[in-house]
Amino acid sequence: MKEIRMLLLLVAMVVVIDSCTKTETKTPVATTNGTLLAGASGQSKSWSLKSLTFSVPGSSSQTVTDMPACESDNIFKFTNNSTQSYQDTEGSLTCTSTDPATIESGSWAFTDDGKTLLIDGIPNITNDELNSTDHAYLYFLTLSIHGPLSVSQISDTSVTLSYTFTISSTTYTAIVVLQKV
Repeated sequence: MKEIRMLLLLVAMVVVIDSCTKTETKTPVATTNGTLLAGASGQSKSWSLKSLTFSVPGSSSQTVTDMPACESDNIFKFTNNSTQSYQDTEGSLTCTSTDPATIESGSWAFTDDGKTLLIDGIPNITNDELNSTDHAYLYFLTLSIHGPLSVSQISDTSVTLSYTFTISSTTYTAIVVLQKV
C-alpha cells in the first residue's frame, strides 16, 4: 500500500512539474521584421538604395542604371522608438542647391503578418520637384506616397520592397532593394 501511495505521489509530482514548464512563445513576425528594419527598441538603422527596377504588365522588369548619384545616395532611417520614426534624407550629394536635407519624414509600422510595411509620412518636397528632370527617380524613392509596401525579403542587411502605382492609366510595379549602411 505504501508503494502505491509513493507511485501516485511521484505521478502527481511529474504532472505538476510538467504543467509548470514554461511554454515557448513565438515572437510575432511584425516584431521580428521591425527589429530587422530598425534595430532593437531604442535603436535605429539606416539604409541606402541598392537597386530599383520597375515594370508594366506584360513586359519584363527594367533595372534603373542611370539614376543620378544625388538620388541614389539618399539615406532611409527607421527608428524603433515609441513613434516608430522614419526619415528619408539627402546623402552626401544633392541634385540642386535648394534641395531640403529631409526629403520625407513620418512613422512606420508592419502589418501583423509582417508582409506589408506602412509608411505614414509627409514629403518635404513639392510635386513639381518630384516631377522635375533634376529629380528623375525621386518619385520612386519617396516611399510614403505609394501606400502599402509589400515586403518580399527582409534580413539584417537588406530589404526588398515592392509597390504599384498608376500614371496616365498605366500601372507600374516598382521593386526597391535597400542595403544597410
